[in-house]
Amino acid sequence: MLKLVKYDFRRDRDKFLAVFVITVILQFVIGFTINSDQDMFMMNIITYVVAGVVLLFLTLRTFNQNLSLYNRRLVPVPVLYMALSPVLLFLGLLLGLFIIAYIHLGVYIMMFSTSFLPVKFWEVSLYAVLIIFWTSVFTMLLVMFSITVARSVRVKGKVWIGLVTFFIVQYIISFLETWMFDHKYIPMKSEFRFEVTDGAANLNEIEIPQYFFGLLPILFEATIAALLIFVIIKLITRRVES
Repeated sequence: MLKLVKYDFRRDRDKFLAVFVITVILQFVIGFTINSDQDMFMMNIITYVVAGVVLLFLTLRTFNQNLSLYNRRLVPVPVLYMALSPVLLFLGLLLGLFIIAYIHLGVYIMMFSTSFLPVKFWEVSLYAVLIIFWTSVFTMLLVMFSITVARSVRVKGKVWIGLVTFFIVQYIISFLETWMFDHKYIPMKSEFRFEVTDGAANLNEIEIPQYFFGLLPILFEATIAALLIFVIIKLITRRVES
């Protein structure tokens, strides 16, 4: 499977590297044009989020291309590898983006100060990183499932079929989570949801709500993710054999 990941990376290497280079350049521009520490910090975060979304789009585009390429369907590897290689590629790219972000933050702290950082920033930051990774993987699997379904039907309007499939499945999952658990127990929607501590002396303090760590909702989403992978594999297998 690592060979497939390496193959996908090399094929779109210039695009991936361009995203990283543009992100770094934008950080320099932000650093030299914005004077407020808090405004600069927020612009930095927005830039990294946009870069992550672009990387997600590029890896999904790679998966869509792989379904269309005849030579890729002749690679003698399990279909599971073909399905999971784009996910591993995206996780590697996302990890690289986070490494750049934390190096950037470390340099900034050494050069300036940490007065703009909220209390318990590192604890909340670690939590946010874990949730972002999981949410990104789950969302990617939903889109991959929708793309695979659209590619499996022999009718016109495959783009619309994929979009409708995505929104219907997402709605069903959200409805089931809201019905089975309290709405506060939905990890997919909580990557940037924190609580600000009341009190004039602690206006800059943020807390991690303990109910975000519910085990049952996480197991539920893990089960859904496994089912999505299973259906994707079945659909790709049927496509390869046809």
